[in-house]
Amino acid sequence: MSLLAGCGGSGSADGVKKSTGATLTSLQVEGRDADGDNLNYQWRVTAGSIDNRNASATTWSLPDGPGMHFAYVLIGDGRGGYVEQQYAVSSDAFKIPAPVAAPASYSAPAVVAGDDVKGGSVRLRFIADFDTTFHDGAASGARNVYLPDVRVSLTKASNGEVVYSGTSSLGGELTLPALAEGEQFKIVCSGPQGNMLEGCSTLTGSAVSQGLQLPVKTSSNVHNLRLYGHVGLADGGLCGVDNAFFGVQSSATVQVLQSDGSGIAPPVRVNRFGDYALDAAVLVNARLKLRIRCEAYSAILDLPTPTGGYLGNAVEFSHVIPNTRPAMVRMLANGPDGNVRGQMVVPVAGAFSVAQPRSDQFLTYKGADSRVSACNYYRAFGAVKDCDAQGNMLGAITLEDWKRENRIGPYRAANEEVSATYVNQRDLNLVRRMVATQAAPDRIAFVVCNHPGPDGDTQRETNEVIDTALADEKRVACVAMEYSSATGRSDGKPFTKFLTFGPDGKLVLSVNLDGRGEKYMPGACVACHGGATYLGRFPESGHPSPDLKANFLPFDTGNYLFSTRRGFSEAEQSAAIRKLNDLVVATQPATATRNLIQGWYAKSPLTLDKTYVPPAWVSYDTVKPGAARFYREVVGTACRTCHAAMQDNFDWDAGAAQPILLSRVALPHVCGGKADLYANASMPNALMSLDKLQTHIQADPSLATLVVDFLGCSAPAPDPVYPRR
Repeated sequence: MSLLAGCGGSGSADGVKKSTGATLTSLQVEGRDADGDNLNYQWRVTAGSIDNRNASATTWSLPDGPGMHFAYVLIGDGRGGYVEQQYAVSSDAFKIPAPVAAPASYSAPAVVAGDDVKGGSVRLRFIADFDTTFHDGAASGARNVYLPDVRVSLTKASNGEVVYSGTSSLGGELTLPALAEGEQFKIVCSGPQGNMLEGCSTLTGSAVSQGLQLPVKTSSNVHNLRLYGHVGLADGGLCGVDNAFFGVQSSATVQVLQSDGSGIAPPVRVNRFGDYALDAAVLVNARLKLRIRCEAYSAILDLPTPTGGYLGNAVEFSHVIPNTRPAMVRMLANGPDGNVRGQMVVPVAGAFSVAQPRSDQFLTYKGADSRVSACNYYRAFGAVKDCDAQGNMLGAITLEDWKRENRIGPYRAANEEVSATYVNQRDLNLVRRMVATQAAPDRIAFVVCNHPGPDGDTQRETNEVIDTALADEKRVACVAMEYSSATGRSDGKPFTKFLTFGPDGKLVLSVNLDGRGEKYMPGACVACHGGATYLGRFPESGHPSPDLKANFLPFDTGNYLFSTRRGFSEAEQSAAIRKLNDLVVATQPATATRNLIQGWYAKSPLTLDKTYVPPAWVSYDTVKPGAARFYREVVGTACRTCHAAMQDNFDWDAGAAQPILLSRVALPHVCGGKADLYANASMPNALMSLDKLQTHIQADPSLATLVVDFLGCSAPAPDPVYPRR
């Protein structure tokens, strides 16, 4: 089975609803642990309710109404090893109508001066400011060690007023709030051990910074111990887990001890790449120990004393925990009659992405939201009235409420409605039933209902999944995008908003677009739609602006599959797709998007030119033959659509002497293998795009040669010394 697209949200995953009806479903999972550890279980579902016991079997009451619903289990071994599995069940066959919700108002909350700050934001990334070259046998390489738990205080330089306090994540990252344009701010940083750190400085609230790396070190010269290393499991995995959907975060810790076992400083967490770095004040010739803990595992090890003693030179000390992650054997769902329901969601056998480390890297390069930040995003433009402390939505609108507001479907008036149905095979492999309209000059709305795409590449399979979607069966989610204004925001100008609704039309907080785990809004959408002011996570508190400077995406038929059924072929829908692209232009998207659409239709007003190559690449092809082909077969299929929604300096189509991004191929985003671990092999950031591109490259040696010539590699290298797993 191929990847089934999934979607989920708040539902009532932690509630208990006793049911004896047809929707009652038994869930069972079988895991195996090579080390003989006792396994523990946690369950979550995207809709309905579950008896959330910590056992290998549980009961799921599916929700009333049709659609695809998903159950997840997280299995841990108590010593830092984890595995997650997803299961899909359709409730279409029950023929139970979804409950009809009372209409809810859809209006932005009142804002006050200061809520809508005009200025930029900054994402800080903290790294250890000393040599962190790692060694493991014959392997050697530099790895930036990102620092969790760095405490940051941001104050106004003019009067010392504290405007923000926060702590860096397991990845060593922290996103500052929008900084008022032109104002100076001072950053004060301290380490997890309470010591002040040098390297933080001042900022001016102006342009957005996608990632400002701050090499930091202690401000005290008496911290003569510089220690770093890698802590991993015997199978190469990391000890612990960071799963927002389950609300579980666990990490190994290291602590320097004196010879008698007393702590010199508090423990330091190992980061999400398995690395740590710390400093401390110790006697030059002290005999020291290091305590390493991860859940139930604990070990105290002797630290080597360098020749000449601890004099501030970096000392490496890594450790392999004698433990392996649990293995998933099977997961099964049964109805009251014992019949099997649904199936496990597993990757395509042999797909390139299966061998890639850290599946949660897909659709997360720009950041990953939480349940709380997702709810706060919806609240910022009135899709929910409020959020509780856990991020549960209070007073949420439904898809019907949204349609009513935007005059779609039964609520249409004089406004024209445009629709098209296709499979977006190269980015998410979903059947998409797209509908769009312009209800007013400053109100444009698109809504797309998604259904699983084909497992294979035959026309028969494409026809079958599109037929299923047209019958509105196996609906996964409907994603709405709206270009409209919100009172008190962005000077009253319209901007792009994202909403996701479950199969029953209820607003949901998270979505699983590629079978690799639930990811919360708005980051799940911003992953591809631009979002110039989105830097890592929408704020979890306060009343930040919901204007992310995101964009609608162009409709690129070169990356779509169409049915041969009457009325749904590519030729029969070409006029509608042109109108959809015209509506995209009407939302005032990024310059690259407007230029791309203009280029597509330069030869014909209704037929998109799939062979289009922008002028910068046509010109460059005369200097470097093969550039046009590289653009068509690599950029055009795996990079262009998302990059067209971004800022101009990330536009693959622009350039003078050569396309802009070709001058930046030394970055590790495609080829990996560099010290910047967070960026290694992060592009394409969509799983399906990566798999399709690699399949094409591996099947065509001449294309592989071309990719090496333009990017420097045909496949990404692993992280230095320790693979990112």
